[in-house]
Amino acid sequence: MSNPIVIAPLDRWREVTLWLCLSIFVARVIGQVEVVLLSPSWLPPFRAWESGLIPYSVLLPVQIILTAGMAIVAADHWRGSGAFWVTRPSIRRRLKIIAAIYFTVMLLRLVMTAEMPPHTLLERGLIPVLAHWDLAAFIYLTACTPLTHPDSFSACTFP
Repeated sequence: MSNPIVIAPLDRWREVTLWLCLSIFVARVIGQVEVVLLSPSWLPPFRAWESGLIPYSVLLPVQIILTAGMAIVAADHWRGSGAFWVTRPSIRRRLKIIAAIYFTVMLLRLVMTAEMPPHTLLERGLIPVLAHWDLAAFIYLTACTPLTHPDSFSACTFP
């Protein structure tokens, strides 16, 4: 008879946070769709939701595919195994570096656009930047998979 795998509280926190990151991203996608279709007065206008780099007709399908991929990754981590249970140190290191670069580039984007009109933080691209930070956090947490056993949480250190 095999012993069940015991998930440590810290790793359960990481797994819950992966689902939270996914939920935040889904809320952003739904909010943007709602603004496009209904333009409710209680949500920011469409220009606040996009960066303008990718046309929305292309962005929405990409966001849907990304949401599905994130759900698969989060499910693997919740289960404690699977194709996206990252254990190779080299991949973990690369993912952490990618997440750090991604976060930093989005911070620079926000800082660089801070002086440009329009002069409200929301209209300067805060919503897309927050969405990208959410994705960077998801990537980082994916890289924090315990190396050997789910009760080992030392994996979430920077390379």
